[in-house]
Amino acid sequence: MFSPFFRRFLFFVLSSKILEALYAEESPAMHHPNHLQDVFVKEEYHFLNVPGIGTITVYDTFDCTFECLSNPSCLSLNLAAAKGADRQLWCELLTSNKDINPDEFKENKTSHHFALKGRFRPTSCVEHGQQGAYKDGIYKIYDNDGNSFPAYCDLKSEPGIAWTLVMSWSKKNRCISAFRSTPFHVNAPENENSPNGDRYRLSLERMRSLQVHSTHWRATCSYPTHGIDFTDYLRGNFKDFNIVDFLGNDECKKVEYVDIRGLNGTNLTAPFWANFELGLHTDSSIDFCELNATVGAVSSEDNFGFYNDINPKFRCTQADNSTTQWWFGAHLKK
Repeated sequence: MFSPFFRRFLFFVLSSKILEALYAEESPAMHHPNHLQDVFVKEEYHFLNVPGIGTITVYDTFDCTFECLSNPSCLSLNLAAAKGADRQLWCELLTSNKDINPDEFKENKTSHHFALKGRFRPTSCVEHGQQGAYKDGIYKIYDNDGNSFPAYCDLKSEPGIAWTLVMSWSKKNRCISAFRSTPFHVNAPENENSPNGDRYRLSLERMRSLQVHSTHWRATCSYPTHGIDFTDYLRGNFKDFNIVDFLGNDECKKVEYVDIRGLNGTNLTAPFWANFELGLHTDSSIDFCELNATVGAVSSEDNFGFYNDINPKFRCTQADNSTTQWWFGAHLKK
């Protein structure tokens, strides 16, 4: 067991390393921790209700925060607000924080919550999933420059995969250029700080940042209403088809799975278009690639984008409030 003096010395060393990384991007001046608030954010009378690393008993706040700093997996902690009969506090170390599980952060009368600054800076919804987040919703993620922004995460619809929403629009907004005539590699943000299903597109910078941390992409129809049942659904691998940088017409590109009006297939090619007049989309009325979804198609039927010629039997274009989503994602590591 470390002596109190040596524990405080180690606390200073550990917290200095954290703060050096944390403040390097904010200030050129060296910053040294003088108080706990330099390293932890304290939320009085709050509790994060998530599985923990373990619960120990300590004599004071310093001992609890020292244990968290000493454990690389610790992102935050719950600490008893008052000592028990043995004059000790219970201290629960956590591998999560309120940014990962915001719905589990609650007020209470018996504990305080301390979140470690700067240790966890997720770059996609995948990293939130790796840290134990499991509820769909809006989370904070960081771009390649270290700037944070809100993003919608789908963590449940496909077990073992986490998805970040990059674009969504309704049929009634299909004529807006960002959704109709702009390929992914052109910067055309729409409400990028307010994720929604009706009119939303990330900037190119944020898309590229997410792409670096993603292996797959997918397109869905009316996700807020239907979730994922793999009807009118498209998924591919960036390794096979880089949709962000694609420009072309009538090109057969490999996809992992596609379903259009119930006609589907796996590991086959489908025809794609994207240029400076057409947003990325496929056309189910033709069959020169391996996909054949011509049965029930309308002439020049557009699917998953562009929507010049639409079919009311295709879920993305059934009604004015029908929506189309594009997502980037990856498998969670076991």
